[in-house]
Amino acid sequence: MKKLFFDKSTKLLICSDFDKHINGPTYDIYFNSKTGVEVLKEKDGFPEPFSLEFPSLLDIGIMGACPNDCSFCYQGSFKEPNMKLEHFKLLVDQIKDQTMQVALGGRGDPNKHENFKEIVQYCRDNNIAPSYTTSGNNLTDEEVENSKICGAVAVSNYDKPFTYTALKKFMDAGVKTNIHFVLTRSTIIDAYKILSGEDVWNNQIDLTRLNAIVFLLFKPQGKGKVLPHLSPTFDQLRKFSEMFIRSKTKFKVGADSCTVNYVQSTIKIEGFLKNCLDSCEGARMSCYVSPSMKFYPCSFCDPEKYNLSLLEKPLEYYWKADQFSSFRNKIKERPTRCPVGF
Repeated sequence: MKKLFFDKSTKLLICSDFDKHINGPTYDIYFNSKTGVEVLKEKDGFPEPFSLEFPSLLDIGIMGACPNDCSFCYQGSFKEPNMKLEHFKLLVDQIKDQTMQVALGGRGDPNKHENFKEIVQYCRDNNIAPSYTTSGNNLTDEEVENSKICGAVAVSNYDKPFTYTALKKFMDAGVKTNIHFVLTRSTIIDAYKILSGEDVWNNQIDLTRLNAIVFLLFKPQGKGKVLPHLSPTFDQLRKFSEMFIRSKTKFKVGADSCTVNYVQSTIKIEGFLKNCLDSCEGARMSCYVSPSMKFYPCSFCDPEKYNLSLLEKPLEYYWKADQFSSFRNKIKERPTRCPVGF
């Protein structure tokens, strides 16, 4: 279906073909699974929804272990088996009518999952757009081929030869390709350069074909708990925020909700941008599922506080449970503060 929307708050006119429609009690969601365009629109007489009746995005940790053993990994050193294909299908069967996208992740590269091809295909077969993040290390041509049906792929910014090789392989294959850039006290210096229009990679990446750079805030979680000195300072984040909203890049820039919270709390946001920025989406629009099918508001939550198994009760039950309601209330009370505590 082709729809035309005018957003009064942002004054944006949106026209797109949509192949998925969620008719909520007070809102509608329209989604184009090919382009990723998603429109959440309140129904006449109702305010813009603070949270949804069901998550529109699932972050699914299909990987249980990672050979890269990065010193700062927020997932920690814990290892478990990869998510079973039958469990992944069970999850997709629960969400297929109400969820638009899944982001595949976990402890390691999702493209190395033994059932990666079946996983992304099962998403598409059920009109869900899959995406994932990878280190790009030892990326095979077969994995790239299987990624062609993904909505997008992000390569983590390790600044290694395999980083540049992976980016080129994905872009050569026509895959919508992003870079995930973690903001630490030291890497944020390069982020300033990127936002000012500099090529910090010295022509090792064809930036004319890059879809976007997405900035992710370093979280002192997992192994990062003993590395709090890696967190950017308040002054650094303020400078980043000022440059972020005035980016001079030739490609798109984005940021995770954790970074956006700092953007809103460190500088004054007015006009158009004020209507474009939101607070944390955890337990409101999105959630996380671990390889063992445990359910969390987001992937940074303390596992000991959430012992919710999707092998015991359906996702919809937990979405309305006290643990998720409490998480939402924290966001309501302090919209620009992380409900986990970062």
